[in-house]
Amino acid sequence: MSRPIHSAGFSLLELLVVVFIIGILATMFTLSVGVLGDDSELGKETARLQALLNVAREDAVTQGRELGMRFYPDGYEFAIFEEDFIEYYDPGDETQSQSKWTVMGPGTLLKPRQMPEGIVIELEIEGREIILDAQEEPQNDSSDPDEEAEPEAYRPQVWLYSTGDISPFVIRFRRKFANESQLLEFNIDGSVEPGGG
Repeated sequence: MSRPIHSAGFSLLELLVVVFIIGILATMFTLSVGVLGDDSELGKETARLQALLNVAREDAVTQGRELGMRFYPDGYEFAIFEEDFIEYYDPGDETQSQSKWTVMGPGTLLKPRQMPEGIVIELEIEGREIILDAQEEPQNDSSDPDEEAEPEAYRPQVWLYSTGDISPFVIRFRRKFANESQLLEFNIDGSVEPGGG
């Protein structure tokens, strides 16, 4: 009688299933490390904002002018308050005040900044979370091309005073689809308290 032959190994199908599972696990691990791992991009953006705010505070003090900041979900910008002094004041003339905020242009150190893809900004002022509007391009919704739409007055969310003080706020840089974040708390004297996410 002949004996049945028993193989002492794994079948080809079993080996392919194991290799496939290992491949899926390796892919998941690689993707999660890339997104959730040591996020140097968040740290870089946090350090950049801190440095730019120090430059802006020094500029406000040395130039004796007020600066402001406006945050958007995907970036932020600095603005200068250009004050127009009028020799006399006529309370009946509403066109006299030409003081306004002007966003600093792209040719300056304090130019508007955009966040890298996947990073969003969250702002808190006086303990309240501020809902950040998307940055919009100026547009004329009027049907009459000769009639100009009155632009809405630009108002910064954070002020940098010529005395060196700033309006206190908390800023958080966060990954869009992850819990990873970096937090900075700015005090009235300009000091910064870093926080974890």
